[in-house]
Amino acid sequence: MGKKKQTLIKRSTYGTAPSGGPMAGWFKDHISRRSASRRIGKGVAWASVLSMAGLTLYKVTSSSESEVSLESLELQKKEGWDVGSPGRQLIFPAAGLIATDSQRRTDWSAYLDPDRLIAAYQPPGSEWQPFYVPTLVQSLSQASLRSQMKAIRTPEMAETYERAQGLRELLRQAQNAAQTLMVADLGGPASVALGAALADTAQLIPTFDNWPHPLGVVRSHETVGAMLFYAHEVEEKKAKLPAHAPALLLLDNQRLSAYKDEETQFDNRYLAKLPSSDQLKQRGVANLIYVVKDESQAQELDDLNDDFVELKKNGIGVRLLRLSDFKPVDEPVQARATGGTQTVVQERHYYYGGSPFYHWWFYNHYYYRPGPSVVIVRGGNTVTLPRPSSPPPFQPPAYSPVSRPTLFSGTRIGGGRGIGKTKPSGFGRTSVRMSGGRVTGTRSGRSGSYGRSGGWFGG
Repeated sequence: MGKKKQTLIKRSTYGTAPSGGPMAGWFKDHISRRSASRRIGKGVAWASVLSMAGLTLYKVTSSSESEVSLESLELQKKEGWDVGSPGRQLIFPAAGLIATDSQRRTDWSAYLDPDRLIAAYQPPGSEWQPFYVPTLVQSLSQASLRSQMKAIRTPEMAETYERAQGLRELLRQAQNAAQTLMVADLGGPASVALGAALADTAQLIPTFDNWPHPLGVVRSHETVGAMLFYAHEVEEKKAKLPAHAPALLLLDNQRLSAYKDEETQFDNRYLAKLPSSDQLKQRGVANLIYVVKDESQAQELDDLNDDFVELKKNGIGVRLLRLSDFKPVDEPVQARATGGTQTVVQERHYYYGGSPFYHWWFYNHYYYRPGPSVVIVRGGNTVTLPRPSSPPPFQPPAYSPVSRPTLFSGTRIGGGRGIGKTKPSGFGRTSVRMSGGRVTGTRSGRSGSYGRSGGWFGG
C-alpha cells in the first residue's frame, strides 16, 4: 500500500466552538467548503469536536486521522498508565530495592491497594484534607502497574530521614508550631522520607499529581515505592498525632524536569498546588517555611514563584530552610549492657548548625516559639538544652520571594490559586493520532515515532 498523502492544517489551539472560531476562519480563507469536504471529509467534523474540547490540532490526513496533543494524565487514565509503551518495565534504583519496609515488615504489598495507601497518607484533620492530592496513588488501580511496583529505600531517603529527626525534636517542643505550614520541595522519595520522620508531629499532605510511566520524565514510580516503604510507619504514627498538629505539604522537585521532546521520554510533568493566603489564614497559619535539600537551591521553583509572592503580599511570612543545615555529630552515649556493666557507644545525631550548642537557635531563625525548656533524649537520658547567650557563627538563608519571569508567570484563570493554575503550551502533554474518536497511535515525545494503541478516548 502506498504512502498516504497528508493535508497539513495550520496548528492552533481551540477553546471555543468552531463556528466563527480560528479553525472556521482559517478554512474560510484558505479552503472552499466543497474542497474541504472532498479532501478531508470526516476529519473536519472530528476536528470540530476537538476544538470544543480545547485540544491542540496538528494535522489532518486524507485517511480521516488527526494528530492531537492531549493532557498526558488524562490520556493515561483513558488508555492505560503505560500508554504507547505497553509491556515496558519500570526501572528502580538497584541500591534502593528492599524486601521489608521501615518497620521490618514483609507485608508492605498490602498497601498496593490504592484505597489503603490513600488512607494511610491522608491528613487526619478535615481542615487539610482538601489539599491532599491522591492522583499518584490512584494509579495503582491499574493492575499491570501494581504488578511492577516495589518498595524502595535509597541512601538519600535514609539520610533525609535522619536529618529530619533533628527537625522533629525542635518542632515537637514549639508552642506555636501549628501557625506555620512547612512545604518540603525535595525529590519525591526524599519528601516522603521527611514526612515519615515527622508523621507523629505533623499532618502530612502529599500533593503528587501525576502517574508513573515507563518513559516518564518524572520518575514518580520511585515516589510510590517510597510511600510503600513507609506506609505502615506513617499509619501508626498518625494515630499518635497531637491535636492541632502543624501541617507538612510534600512536593516532588522533579515535577518540572527538563523535557527534550524525544521519543525516549513521556511528558508526565505537572504543577504544584498550594493553599491560598485566605485558606491559610482560615486555618490559623501565619507563616510558611520552604524546605529544600541544601545551599544549591536559593529560591523557590518556578511554578511556586507567583504563589509565594502572593502569599508575602497578603501578609504570610515565607522563609527558606535548608535541610543540610541539620548536620551530623557522633556523640558518646552511655548504654547499659547485660549484667549491669556500663559501656560507651557512639551515636550519630543531627543538630541544627551542627552542634547541640546551636540547635536551640532554630527557634530564633524561624517562626517558632520554644517552651520553657528544650530537651533531647540521648541514650535513654534526658538532656536539657541551655538557652544560648551568644549568637551562632552562621545565619539562615537571606531569602524573600521576589516576582520574576518564568514559564508559569501569569498562568492563572479566575484569579485562583493552585487548581486555578494553567499549564504553558506543550507542558505535560502527549501527541496521539486519532480516527473517529479512537486513539490509533501514540508517541512518547512530540517528535517521536508512533506506536499503536488499541484503546478508546472518551468512549
